[in-house]
Amino acid sequence: MKFQIRKTFYPFPVYEFNLPAGHSCPFAKDCKVSVDRVTGKMVKGQDNKFRCYASAAERFPAVRESRWKNFEEMKAGVKIEIPKEATHIRIHGSGDFFSQDYFDRWLEACRENPTVKFWAFTKSINYWVTRLGNIPDNLTLQASKGSLCDYLIDEYHLKYAEVFTNIADVPKGMKIDTDDTMAMSGTESFALLDNFKYSKSKKWK
Repeated sequence: MKFQIRKTFYPFPVYEFNLPAGHSCPFAKDCKVSVDRVTGKMVKGQDNKFRCYASAAERFPAVRESRWKNFEEMKAGVKIEIPKEATHIRIHGSGDFFSQDYFDRWLEACRENPTVKFWAFTKSINYWVTRLGNIPDNLTLQASKGSLCDYLIDEYHLKYAEVFTNIADVPKGMKIDTDDTMAMSGTESFALLDNFKYSKSKKWK
């Protein structure tokens, strides 16, 4: 398993575990983009409305290979091992929970590391719903709107994040998360802005 250490964007160093965009996202719809492992060619899903931000990094062969190797290990059932020095882990800066077994292995990793803070966005909402009541306290999940499972968000009153390509479309009173602060904790749903249109520098505020 290979984690990426992010020292910018987040308020403090965060370890990210990434899988290939699209290929590991069985329930993605609005943002579905898959990048060919060898050629780097991007292919949009038939219902694509905006480009998956995580796909951009896969223009680099080394990034693609790293994510694919993680994917192969996870599909093979390799036990999830957390870096000893990690205190904050974002599960999937790229990719998603591609099976119930894989989702469950992350739950186990969270339980085995109770002092580490984990969080994740997911369009595999059905896997989450199957384990409602069994989510470790140190894991914060948010449904990522634009999935094939969006109907479960209202049905189970789940925390969610919704991407807007225009800041003027964000509903009044809905907060915008610019650095994963709201994603890390809490139960309040929030907005995200299209990364390809708005800078993370917060200059648009």
